[in-house]
Amino acid sequence: MPPLRFKGPSPPVLPALPVVNDLLTLPLAQRMELVQTLWDSIAAEQNGPELTDADRQLIDQRLESFLADGDLGLAADSVLAALEQSL
Repeated sequence: MPPLRFKGPSPPVLPALPVVNDLLTLPLAQRMELVQTLWDSIAAEQNGPELTDADRQLIDQRLESFLADGDLGLAADSVLAALEQSL
């Protein structure tokens, strides 16, 4: 059987984690489902990195700036419609 060939850039080879290399051979739809399952499991834990005081201060400053500005930006539908028109 010939070796598997991937379209586009070669996926990383991780000799220390052979299971990852096996997963990279799955069809795209199955890899996407696996990614979604992993992402959902991470989101369900609701754990994130510990913030430093400087991080908290920066987030607070940005939130205050956003609230003071009052500009909510553009609706996603408007942005997508403009993008479609430009293509």
